[in-house]
Parts: sequence; C-alpha cells; structure tokens
Amino acid sequence: MPWPAHVVSKSSRLTDTETIENKFYGFYDAILHECFPLTQFTVTPQYVTAEAQTGGIGTIDFAITYVIEPLELESPVLFIEVKPPIHLSPMTTRKSAENQVRSRFGVLAHLVRIPKLYGISAIGRQLSYYTYDKASGVVEPPPLPDNPYVVLDTAPIERWDTNIMQEEGRTKFLAMVEEIKQMVRDLWYVLCIFWYSTSPSRPPRDTVT
Repeated sequence: MPWPAHVVSKSSRLTDTETIENKFYGFYDAILHECFPLTQFTVTPQYVTAEAQTGGIGTIDFAITYVIEPLELESPVLFIEVKPPIHLSPMTTRKSAENQVRSRFGVLAHLVRIPKLYGISAIGRQLSYYTYDKASGVVEPPPLPDNPYVVLDTAPIERWDTNIMQEEGRTKFLAMVEEIKQMVRDLWYVLCIFWYSTSPSRPPRDTVT
C-alpha cells in the first residue's frame, strides 16, 4: 500500500538534483504527521538543542517527542537529519551527515525514556538508520575507523540503502514506527504502575495507536 496522495504529491515535486535541503522539509513533515498522531506525539521541526543555545552544533531538522502530559514527561523517540540528494555521492558529505546524526545521540541521551532511540540520516529520499541503546550507550551501526593520512570512505553509500517512497523503504520505515509505538506503550504501562502506587488520581488510558 503506497503513501497517501498528499505525500506522493510532495515527493513528485522534488528532484534528485535539488541542492537546498529545506525543500524536503514539507515532504518529511507530511510523512511524520501521517505516522505519528498529534494526540500522542509532538513532531518538532528545527528542534533546538541545548548545544544550539550555547553556540554549539545547532538545531535538529525533525525530532519526534512522545508527550505524557499527566506526568509532565517528554521523551524523544526519533529524530531525522535531512540533506539534499546531491550529498549522496560525495563521501565527504555522507561522512558529515553520518557524524551529525551520531553527535545528536550524545545531545539527546539524557532525555531518552525508552530503551532505543532511532536517528535517521535522510539524503533526499534515501535513508540510513542509526540507533542508540539507552542501557549500554552503544550506537549502531558502529563507526568505521578513520585515518587523517588516508582517504577512507567511513560512511559508505550502501548505508543509505532504502528509498522511503519505494515499497521496501516504506515497509522498513513503518516497521520502525511500530517498534517505537510499542516501546511507548511499554513506557506508559510502567508509568501507570508508578502513578497508581503514588497517587490517588488515575492517569488517562493509553491511546497510542
């Protein structure tokens, strides 16, 4: 089953020679709002990090936060860094894109409440997936070793192996979305137990779909 017509329409207006990354923002915004209902999730374009406020690395293009209002708790569950399609071929721009995603995990780690945080490098429609394990602190896939004296491809193009508009890419993305929603349901269950044990008031029923 393909993406809805409005997503397909936005994609059709984008070219593989586009040089401006924010031309893709509306496209990814439409996909994220399609997958993450606003009744349970906050989709934040240009998510401001603590480092950005102190002159550091800047904003994250898209961050998805699950909001549990009764407990005033927010947990990032996914972020996406978007680059234009012309950044896919040069190894230097792929390396920069991957390093940016890896650095974001360090910025967001202290906010994470679920077992695994997903980060995506989106170069045009091509996606490369990364994960941060809260328990171990490990980021996957592991970085490839670099050498300042040798030109090495430490972010091989094969990592951007799925096109989100093709069936395989869409299926992989939606599987990730379902995994995230299950982690949120599990988080809600744990917090409900805590709530019942500490408060006479009952929180609203879990409605993550």
